[in-house]
Amino acid sequence: MAIPRQLTLGEVIGQIKGKAQPKPRPVSQGRPRRPRRELDVELLRMLRAKGYGYKRIAGEYIKATGEYISHTTARARLVDG
Repeated sequence: MAIPRQLTLGEVIGQIKGKAQPKPRPVSQGRPRRPRRELDVELLRMLRAKGYGYKRIAGEYIKATGEYISHTTARARLVDG
């Protein structure tokens, strides 16, 4: 005497159903990147050598050049080299 086994999810007696394949979606290019702004990296390094944090570096850079940069931009340029 054979004991019947329980069917798995999606299984039909005698065969297993295949999943429906998703339709391919068109790929968009996304948002274009803004070109990198030229910064005085030497000034940023000099300010970092004084022991300033990134927010202070950004503030001193704005005072010295009159050009706004965020503290995140200052950090990114110092880390990248």
